[in-house]
Amino acid sequence: MSEDEDGIINGIRAGDENCFIRLVDTYKKRVIALCYSYTEDSHEAEDLSQEVFISFYKSVNRFRGDCSISTYIYKIAVTKCLDFKKKRSMKSMLKEIFKDKGKEDELDEKIFIRQCIDELPKEIKIPVVLFYYVGLNQKEIGKVLNISQKAVEGRIYRGKQKLRDKLLKGGNIVCSKSQII
Repeated sequence: MSEDEDGIINGIRAGDENCFIRLVDTYKKRVIALCYSYTEDSHEAEDLSQEVFISFYKSVNRFRGDCSISTYIYKIAVTKCLDFKKKRSMKSMLKEIFKDKGKEDELDEKIFIRQCIDELPKEIKIPVVLFYYVGLNQKEIGKVLNISQKAVEGRIYRGKQKLRDKLLKGGNIVCSKSQII
C-alpha cells in the first residue's frame, strides 16, 4: 500500500469526509463500469456502486493493507455484483413462471410462492429467506446461523431446487423445467 493510500485510509478511519470523497472520486467510474459489466443496466450499476462504497466505508477498520485499496474495492464490487446476479436470477425465474398470468392472479401467486417457501424445511427456509428477502450475503447468513459459508451455499441451492420442483408441480406453470434455473 502506498503512502497516499495509507493517508486516505487513516483519514477515512479518523472520520475525514474529504478523504472518503477523494476515494470515491478516484474509483467511482471504474466501479460503475465493473458493475455495469454484470448488470447491463446503468441505474443498477450506479446503485451497486453506491453499495460498494458503503460496504468499503463500513469495513475500512478491517482493511489490513495486504492489498491495494483498488483491489479491496474491486473484491467488494465483484461480491456485490455476484449477489445481485443471484437475486436477479431468482426474481426472473419467478417472473418467467408467472409471465402469462393476469393481474387478478397476482395475489394468489404471491400466496402460493409464500406457501411453497413456508413448506421448506427450517434449515433450508431460513437461509433462503435471509438471502432473497432480507438481502444478506452468504457470509452474513453463516454468521447469523453460526454455520459455514459452504453450508449456507448448499442450503440455498437445495432451497432453490425444492422451490423449483414445488412451483412446477403447482399447476398452470407457463415454462418448462429447463427454463427454471
